[in-house]
Amino acid sequence: MHKKAKHSKFKNAGILFELLTRQITADILAGRDESFTKNLMFKYFHESKELGKEVQLYNFILQQKSKDASSAERLLNVVLQTRSKLDERELNKQKYNIIKEIKEKYNIDEFLKNKIPNYKLYASIYKLFEDQDKSEVKFDVSELLESREYIVESLTKEKKSEQEMMDVYGNQSAEVRLLAYKFLIENFNTKYNNLLPDQKKLLKEYITNVSNSSKFTKYVNEEYKRISGVLKDQVKNVTSEVVKIKINEVISQFSTKSCVGVIKENQLTSLLNAYELIEEIKKIDVKNEAKS
Repeated sequence: MHKKAKHSKFKNAGILFELLTRQITADILAGRDESFTKNLMFKYFHESKELGKEVQLYNFILQQKSKDASSAERLLNVVLQTRSKLDERELNKQKYNIIKEIKEKYNIDEFLKNKIPNYKLYASIYKLFEDQDKSEVKFDVSELLESREYIVESLTKEKKSEQEMMDVYGNQSAEVRLLAYKFLIENFNTKYNNLLPDQKKLLKEYITNVSNSSKFTKYVNEEYKRISGVLKDQVKNVTSEVVKIKINEVISQFSTKSCVGVIKENQLTSLLNAYELIEEIKKIDVKNEAKS
């Protein structure tokens, strides 16, 4: 019988992605330069990379819900079939290179020691994913069955609320969620401490799609169009000429905007400010209705 293999944080793409996300936010809060880690994430977890593709499969299992065990089994089979099509050699090469770069920048023991929510689920997914490499047997049959049962059980459990889904995989602690928010609003003033629903959604989309920049760019462009339409409707009810000028400037700006490539911070800022403007106009409308 072969020697029993162990789960490796080093090779678990899902855990690496989560730890890098935490490192970025920790660097920001400590006033350190986070560009190295951000560049590392876009370099290795882009949707075109094997590592990025594997992370999306982790993400899929962590976020999905099945009505029963039979549905969960079918879902898991599809995911495993997709995972088996990844280039194993290239995937291992990317994991080796990203760990090498992390070690050059950080103390790897400190980097890996953080407690991971849903660690057992990450480890179970990892074992089944590693088993798709048919070149060698890495885990006992009993261990693979146990991992499969745990994943199926997780897929059929009731998922957490939307508020608890605000982080990259929907299972991080409240502290990590706040760090993630801080990642995007580090240069905004304190008025963003109480985020509006649209602002929360924007942050969620950004964090969720950090390895899929094209999807997030599409979302931002759709928001530009939507906000422009909302403001066109709202400006009709505004009596203040100063506010009207401000609204028309935003409408003019957003109606002609079209982002290409990775979204920049100033583009995120303009969206967050627009959400704030819409909320302020709503408050004015409520006051006017109360007076009439």
